[in-house]
Amino acid sequence: MIYSIRKEWETNEKLILKYKKLFFQSRISNKLKSERYAVKQPSKRKLRELAMVRSHYRSLNNKVYF
Repeated sequence: MIYSIRKEWETNEKLILKYKKLFFQSRISNKLKSERYAVKQPSKRKLRELAMVRSHYRSLNNKVYF
């Protein structure tokens, strides 16, 4: 269960943004979408392609800029 507690100085819009951030970071929406329909398991080729994409983005994130 996800909830956000309103501080005294927060506006309703800020509270909604904080809740949405918590909701999407928890990946509940991804789980709900994935369980909505029956989907077959990805092939070995597709898994390898996804792994290559992940490794590419991980390498970009690990670069340190000075």
